[in-house]
Amino acid sequence: MKNVVMGLIVGCLIGGIATALVIKSRVHWLAALEFETDRPDVPFSVLEIIQDAERQSYAQRSFFRRGVEEMQDAIVFLSPEIGYRTNFSLGRYRIKAATLETILPWAIEQGYLTLNDTTQTEFAHALAYFSEQPGLNDWQASVYLEWLRRDHPMLVDLTWPDIAADPLLIAKLYSGYMGAGGAWEQWRADLTPGPVALRRLGLADNGN
Repeated sequence: MKNVVMGLIVGCLIGGIATALVIKSRVHWLAALEFETDRPDVPFSVLEIIQDAERQSYAQRSFFRRGVEEMQDAIVFLSPEIGYRTNFSLGRYRIKAATLETILPWAIEQGYLTLNDTTQTEFAHALAYFSEQPGLNDWQASVYLEWLRRDHPMLVDLTWPDIAADPLLIAKLYSGYMGAGGAWEQWRADLTPGPVALRRLGLADNGN
């Protein structure tokens, strides 16, 4: 019995030391990243609609799928690099690091991101971890939505107040947010939201 107790104590000590070393490494890694963010003028009302749609979609998934996604979020805290390389959909907005990494040069050019003594590659490798930080997750979603607005030939001429006042325009952006089913040219061709976006936003009848 004494050996068992000693084994447990030693195991706890080793686990505690290992955890402390991981935390220390994480602190140094984060401290080395120097950057500034400036959030686009995407209304918080639009962000809340997108976030609610993702939350409801998540809630409707199977118990197993929800468990897998919760594990993905947990893995990012343990190893941000694994989260980056596996390209999980993370955070309140279920954003993939690869999606954001693609538009980082544009975000820098537009002044939404300023890197100080931090390379674009170093910042990109932290994107998955940042998805778990509410403030940075809001920034990520805002930047991507602003990119989508400017990428669409008809949405680009509309202001955010215009878009925020029209649920169908929000749904159109959300269609792009979800990847437009890979049919980007079709997505850019009109202002008609996709059926999945309409359903998730409770607008299916409006789209008929």
